[in-house]
Amino acid sequence: MNITNCPLCGSDNFESKSVIKDFALSQEDFTVVECAACRLLFTNPRPDNEKIGDYYKSSSYISHTNQSKGLFGFVYQVLRNRALALKRGWILRHAEPGKLLDYGSGTGEFLYNMQAHGWYVKGVEIAEGPRIQSQKKYGLDVLDPEEFQNEQASFYDLITMWHVLEHIDNLAESAERIISKLKPGGILVLALPNPESWDAKYYKDYWAAWDVPIHFYHFKKENINTLASKIGLELVETINMPFDSFYVSLLSEQYKTGSKSWIKAFMIGLFSNLKAGKNNASSLTYILRKL
Repeated sequence: MNITNCPLCGSDNFESKSVIKDFALSQEDFTVVECAACRLLFTNPRPDNEKIGDYYKSSSYISHTNQSKGLFGFVYQVLRNRALALKRGWILRHAEPGKLLDYGSGTGEFLYNMQAHGWYVKGVEIAEGPRIQSQKKYGLDVLDPEEFQNEQASFYDLITMWHVLEHIDNLAESAERIISKLKPGGILVLALPNPESWDAKYYKDYWAAWDVPIHFYHFKKENINTLASKIGLELVETINMPFDSFYVSLLSEQYKTGSKSWIKAFMIGLFSNLKAGKNNASSLTYILRKL
């Protein structure tokens, strides 16, 4: 599937920046290009919508399996559980408990945690396995994307997308459709990998958060401002996600050397966090308000 116009600004002027291997599954190479107008990085060409599902079948895609097998799975679970409290704290700086939609809700841990702290919650999840798992394990109301279209407009106080926007086809159109369900003055939370982070520059083509081809876009901070102005949002805060640097460095070490190299990965992740300043970590959370 060849993209002829930038998914963010529509320009047809872009150039190849890197060729990245899908280390997680297929071992195929994919090209990442950069738009000359808005500087968005995106994977081009990429598998079409009929084939992209095959690239999610890696056993390392833990967010869809919730497995804790082995040391790596255990570490992932520990970091995720600690991150839940951080996420809730970030949200409470901008929104009181109300109606929450988590788009791309995975196996439901975030929704279940927020429900326990007074939020009315609902999820949207395209993958049937984790959708059913979150319904059975936690009793959550989780929709597929088609059912989501029938949700009431301007209904939710908060919509969260934790590492989801980079996976969604038709970027601007899809983002507009999602925020149509958000109240004026409501909050949209986006968590995204940061290709300008220190660990991204250190690992270069081996940086695990490229995650081609299932990551269609690779957002720089300036791209979020462009997207926000395009769809009627304002950016109010950008927050470092400190745990992601360790997880990404661990995977990146495996891709680069064939071994997870736990101590080295920890040191790289720690140094990346130290170099991040206020808003340049391996992953960033963007808090946006609907105008």
